[in-house]
Amino acid sequence: MKLKPLFITATNTNVGKTHTTLKLIESLSAQGLKVGVMKPIETGVEDIPLDANLLFETAKHYYPALGVLKLKDIAPYQFALPAAPYVAKGKKKINLEILETAYAKIEALCDIVLIEGAGGLLVPIEDDLYMYDFIRLFNARTLLVGHSELGCINDILLSLHLLDALGVDDYEWCINFKEDRSNFDKTTLPFFKSLFGRVLSLQDDCEEIIQSLVPYHDIE
Repeated sequence: MKLKPLFITATNTNVGKTHTTLKLIESLSAQGLKVGVMKPIETGVEDIPLDANLLFETAKHYYPALGVLKLKDIAPYQFALPAAPYVAKGKKKINLEILETAYAKIEALCDIVLIEGAGGLLVPIEDDLYMYDFIRLFNARTLLVGHSELGCINDILLSLHLLDALGVDDYEWCINFKEDRSNFDKTTLPFFKSLFGRVLSLQDDCEEIIQSLVPYHDIE
């Protein structure tokens, strides 16, 4: 069984991409899927890539066969400076063939691969390469994770408009509640419910999010 990969992105850094990906590993594994992970580029790496390592160790817990891979396969590009890859990489060139080769090694072992981006969709990688380009590079479905603080309406709508402008139609979005949600319910939920009819959250609707992106008929 081979399913389209999922690209997990967010409206900005520190919104909860890694936390979301961990939840997806757990939920998809519970459905009997062999789940692989990939973090193509990680910055702010002092010793090991912490996000990629956490994803890798969690995925191996549910699917030990991933142990034949190296952490370098999961995170092919690692940079020390905590900045956008365009800056963090210095003069180094990001070779897409290296990313594709790493993905192929992971994909060969798995039913589905979860690919975590860095920052948001418009994070620059090269002059002509942005984080959103990974959606097409890996032919992935996309999950956009938004924060719940004041200002999230603007942040989420900007990202959704970009996805639409890029012609990406195989996506879902959700809210990750890192704080108490009572303020969100008062200041933000009324608009989102009016515009979209419903608002999915990682905390309450993980199974519905998965069903939207990985339909049961694909799994079966």
